[in-house]
Amino acid sequence: MLSGYNVTISLNHHFIVTVIGDLIADELSRMRPAESEHWKRRQWHEDDYLISKNQVTKDDGDEAVAVDSLERLALAGRVVQFFHMGDSGVEDYLLRRHSLSEWAEVVLKSRQVHSQNLTVTTSGTTGQPKACEHSWSTLVEEANSFIRIFNNEYDISPNRVVALVPSHHIYGFLFTVLLPNLVDIPVIRGFKAYSHVRNGGLRAGDIVVGFPELLTQLSTEIPPLPPGVLFMSSTGHCPPGTLHQLYSMGAARTVEVYGSSETAGVGYRSEPEDNYRLLPRWRSHDSNPQCIVDRQTLLTFDLPDSAAWKNDSEFQIKGRVDKAISIRGTNVFPDHVADCLRQHPDIADATVRPFMADEGTGLKAFIVLQRHCEHAMTEQSIKNWLSERLLAAEVPQHISFGKQLPLNTMGKACDWAIDKP
Repeated sequence: MLSGYNVTISLNHHFIVTVIGDLIADELSRMRPAESEHWKRRQWHEDDYLISKNQVTKDDGDEAVAVDSLERLALAGRVVQFFHMGDSGVEDYLLRRHSLSEWAEVVLKSRQVHSQNLTVTTSGTTGQPKACEHSWSTLVEEANSFIRIFNNEYDISPNRVVALVPSHHIYGFLFTVLLPNLVDIPVIRGFKAYSHVRNGGLRAGDIVVGFPELLTQLSTEIPPLPPGVLFMSSTGHCPPGTLHQLYSMGAARTVEVYGSSETAGVGYRSEPEDNYRLLPRWRSHDSNPQCIVDRQTLLTFDLPDSAAWKNDSEFQIKGRVDKAISIRGTNVFPDHVADCLRQHPDIADATVRPFMADEGTGLKAFIVLQRHCEHAMTEQSIKNWLSERLLAAEVPQHISFGKQLPLNTMGKACDWAIDKP
């Protein structure tokens, strides 16, 4: 069994390269939304390097990533923000270095002389992402708490992490960077990780770190599992049927982690019908059910969801307060997508909603076109227009057209059915 970890442990060079790569991919996806899927699928290595667009030659291989001067500043800024490098005295060296390995060395130096705290950003898609600072010792203690949970409650000792999520969000960082860094176990990422889950490559002690939509897809495709495989899900509600299907295929445990970018992990459960149990860091608020309190700092944090407390340490989640939904690990706001659609000169009005339970996962849109273009606009042309302005997760998968937005018999906005995929 694994126990007794030192909170002074540092990130190694390999894991820093991984996080830098995911930060670069995320920032390039934001600046170049039409290329979003390309950047997020790319596997990053320490010999990858940034090169100015006007210096690219035919001899530059796949390791070269061409950026302009403003993009380079933005990429360096994301790394400085995440690793809390401001005022370290070494952050400017990122602009003088080119490879991810060299950037990782600058980050390591900053963490030695300045701060080991981290600042993650919310994954929401409206406005400016919110920066959320976390102390290093608090994150290490949370990872250790889960190691103890795996060992003592589930009798599972992690041997390998199979990462189906990026490393720069708080959930991915905790379980695909910090935890394996603490216990010194390997991590499989990208398509190789997906292939291991899909095609029978898992083995005892594997921790599969995923998100609801992908786990739902994989649960109906995977072969029977070997003993001792644990699946983790976070970033949104995972359908109970998905978790039960994973159990039927032989999963030792399926663990849902509830939390947010602001709080990191808050609670966990291993059966979809169970209450979430608070992690040791937290206690419930004495008078406000929508808040939790850090036991050490006594700081109060708002929960992003409506919570129903069963006792001082167990709770259920009843739905988002801010009306966001999670799609492929990204918080998406349907109202924001509808606002974007209304900016199209040929669209008179629009509404956007998540699919109903039997329709699939993702967003659907209902659009009222301007009279002069009722026959000129197609579903694909609108999707193409949105792809230039929104992230892939925000683009509705199905678009319906009509003379007016759907209304019920009382004249109020209502849902609408689509052809099932």
